[in-house]
Parts: sequence; C-alpha cells; structure tokens
Amino acid sequence: MERFHITKAFLGLDTVILASAQYTTQDGTVLTPETLFPALRNLIESQAPLGLQTMGDEATANVSWVRLPSVDLSRVVEFSGERELADAYESQLARPIKTQTALPLWRVEVLADNTLIFANHHAICDGESLLSFHMLLLRALQETSTSTSVDASPVVMVPDTTLLIPPVEQLVDVRPSFLRTVQELYEHFAPASWRPARFAWSGHPTPFKPPPQINTHIRFLTLPSAESSQLLAACRAHGATITSVLYVLAINVLSRLLQCDPLMRYKHIATITAISLRGAANLPREAIIDYPSSRTTYPRLDPIFSWADAARESRELASMKTSTAKTVGMLRWLFGQYVPFMQEKLGTRREAGFTMSNIGRFETPDVKGRWSVGRTVFAQSDVIVGHALTFSLTGDPSGALNFSFGWTDSSVDTPFVEQFIEGLREAILEII
Repeated sequence: MERFHITKAFLGLDTVILASAQYTTQDGTVLTPETLFPALRNLIESQAPLGLQTMGDEATANVSWVRLPSVDLSRVVEFSGERELADAYESQLARPIKTQTALPLWRVEVLADNTLIFANHHAICDGESLLSFHMLLLRALQETSTSTSVDASPVVMVPDTTLLIPPVEQLVDVRPSFLRTVQELYEHFAPASWRPARFAWSGHPTPFKPPPQINTHIRFLTLPSAESSQLLAACRAHGATITSVLYVLAINVLSRLLQCDPLMRYKHIATITAISLRGAANLPREAIIDYPSSRTTYPRLDPIFSWADAARESRELASMKTSTAKTVGMLRWLFGQYVPFMQEKLGTRREAGFTMSNIGRFETPDVKGRWSVGRTVFAQSDVIVGHALTFSLTGDPSGALNFSFGWTDSSVDTPFVEQFIEGLREAILEII
C-alpha cells in the first residue's frame, strides 16, 4: 500500500490528503512559532512517520524509507494569515509532497483564525491518521503550554530510536481467497461490455495524460450539532449509521440528477466507500499509519430514500471491516508493476463516480489544558483516474458534521456538483 501511494503521486495522479482543525483558547492565544514549534518538536521526536523521506527508484516502485537527520520547521510550517479555508485547501491539493529531499513528507499551514492544516503524502498517513495527528498535536500543545522549559527553535533532530508501525500486510491477513482473485481478474481483463461498470455513472473519462497540475475544486458543508444529533438519533432508531444513511442519500440525489440525462445512459452508479483496517490490526486511535481499504459497489439508480436500504448498507459495511483487506492483498499480483497498472487507467472509464470517506469524530485527549479544538475538516485528491467526486466527512468536538467535496474540471462539471451538494443538504434536512 505504501509503494502504491508513492507510485501514484510520482506519476502525477494524486497529490496529498489533508485535514484541518481550529485551535482555540479562552484568552485568544495565537499560534506562532513560539507556541507551535515546541508542540511539533514533541510529535517529531515521538512519531517516526514525521521524520521520514523516500529513497530509491520511484519509476519502478523500488523504494525504501530513510530516516531524516533533522526537520527544519521553518521550511515545513507556513503562517499564511487571512485566507479562506477553501482557498487554502485548493492551494494545498495542487501541491504534491516532494520526495527524495531533505524535507519530511508533510507540511503545515496556519491561518489567521488559528486553523491549522496538516497535509501529507498518503504513503505515511491515511484519512483517520490525519485526525490522529491533530489529537497528538492538541495533547502536545497542552503539555508544552504549561512547561517552564520548552525549545522553540525550528530545527528538530530526528531520534534514531522511534519505530514505524509495520505495514498493513504484516498485521492484517490480506491474502485474497481464490474466488476473490478470480473476481478481480475478471473485472480487470473481461471485455468492457461484460463488466458491471458498463452502464454505471463514473463522471467524465480520465484524461489521456496527467495534467501539469491537479487543480481540485473544494466546497464545504456543515451540519450543526443540533441537526447532527437529530440525524444520529434517527439512524439509531432505524438500525443504520450516519455513513450508511449519507451513502444512500448520495445515491438518491445523484439518481435524480442522472435521470435528467437525455441519452439515458446510466442504470447504476460506480461508488467506493473507504474502510479503515486500523481496527482489524488492533491499533490505537492515535497511531499514524497507512491502513486504508475500500469497497466498490454499483447500486442501481434509485431516487427514493429508504431506511431499509440504509440499514442494509450499515450491515454490509460492518461485515466488511476485515474482508476488504483482501483488496489490499490483490496488489501482490501486480508483482511490483505499479506504473503500467496505473498508466493504463489513463484515457478510460473512471474507477468511481464518487468515493465516500468518513474518518470519524475528533476525540479530545485526556490531557487537559488551555487549548481546545473547534471545527475539523478533511479532504483528499485522487481525482485524475480515481473518482469523479470526493465526498469526505468528519465530526468535530462540538458534534457538528463537516463535509468536503472535491473534483476537477476534467472529472465532472461544476454545476452538476453544486446541484448535488444542494440536493444532499436538502435530503439530510428532510430526513431530520
């Protein structure tokens, strides 16, 4: 999985994943190098992924990790001042993380309102781990703000004693069954007219070559805590989860939009639901890892919401918490040929119309202090050969649900996305 993400970024097919959190105090303390650097020093000295770079031939995916001797925070932390969050996200998503340099595989941007954006290379950190970083950073801020001796210098020596958590295939059984292998081979080699994706909407076809720069559009939507609580209560009453309900609502809204297609080309929607393998590996919530997996489905167009559909989706997702590890295991059958595997996806049908990722709610660490976290947001790229539209969400400590939607001009039309976002908002409110 780590090599897969390194290759994808190397080929210009992906950039970064990122999440932000707003840090606040009652007295309005501002995040400055003097307040932030000691906390980041704490993280670098304790978290091995934050002191890594790559070494080797990325063109063949023959790469290894190398521990950096030091991290210069003045080169990876930017204090950008007044800036809209969406603008900052779009700027970050347009800038891939450079590999094989003297810099780590992550960076930070701090806005004027104390919103801190953590952007990283997907090879060291998955979506849930973005929240893990912010949980660790909040704890470090609490600890350093009460210490009488902190080091605010920008250069942090990377200790040689920290250890990486093993890659996913060492802690989770990812070996695919014979049946799963046959299914995957069929979907890969069967004629296009035989595949389940034939009549499925997946946005515009992929470009014939990677663009010079990935310009991802970002829109946000927030469901306040009161409405989120009502939605959660309704989900529980019907044996569903917020993830399953939002998935079904997304299908409903897209179905209504696609039924307006004058050519009536679509019967299904190609979807991907992200599933973390953290639980399958029995790893703690604050571990920084790259343990993602996913489930691909082709639901029929259906404009009408059903609680029965949402409950069934919830049961299916729960049953796949470990079985989707076999998707990761299928990478073994590429025999290291990641580059041609990815390049052959250019100029073809996309993998999905949308990918839904719910990284969960921010969990405030036990360490108390002056700092607290407000709004949290999560976003990702992978809009060149992956999905036409990203649909990402997370919950902040207040109980609010924060959504982000990402796409490019080549993946789906902006007016279509705006109609989808508004339709989803109205559908959620109707459910409530």
